[in-house]
Amino acid sequence: MNKSTLVLVAVATLFLGALIGAAVVRNSDEPTSSPMPVSDSVVVAASSDAAGTPVIRFLASEDVEVQYDEFGSALPHLSGENFVNGTRAWRHESLIIEIDGDGAVEYKALMNQGDSLSFNWSVEGGQAYYDMHAHDAAFGDEFFTRYDEGEGVGGSGTIVAPYNGQHGWFWLNLEAGPITITLEVAGFYDEIIKIDLEAGQ
Repeated sequence: MNKSTLVLVAVATLFLGALIGAAVVRNSDEPTSSPMPVSDSVVVAASSDAAGTPVIRFLASEDVEVQYDEFGSALPHLSGENFVNGTRAWRHESLIIEIDGDGAVEYKALMNQGDSLSFNWSVEGGQAYYDMHAHDAAFGDEFFTRYDEGEGVGGSGTIVAPYNGQHGWFWLNLEAGPITITLEVAGFYDEIIKIDLEAGQ
């Protein structure tokens, strides 16, 4: 075989492998309910109903075997995975949120499927119950997904939106007196909105 034929065969093999791998991930019935250790080198991906969500893969060095092309150049072990292409302007903002004693508030980022957002929030004056979740009317009034839940004085992380909709935070003041939450967000989203809890939105 000449070099061009070898390159064509290599590209076709990589493409076929990617298709088979995607099919295996989409057809898996085992839910991922907790973080998996990095050493397992697992693929964590969205189900077929969220096809726009990127594939996320974690690697451990002992599981990696470098492959080379016919010219002796190393081939990428991952290609296109763990990458979200920004299709809108990058934004960042900081909000100061006052919550009366035993009061509650909810703030959401309006995001499109595949958008990513990093955040940090902290409480002054006590502790808060938090429920970080998302929903969209397209799935029905009762549908929601939960990213994180607990009690504490702060949190931080990154989310990748599995669908269009509202993604964010509900806080309940666990103190008798007022508390102040500072929320900092950065990433790809339309805007941060305050949800009217009395209207049930």
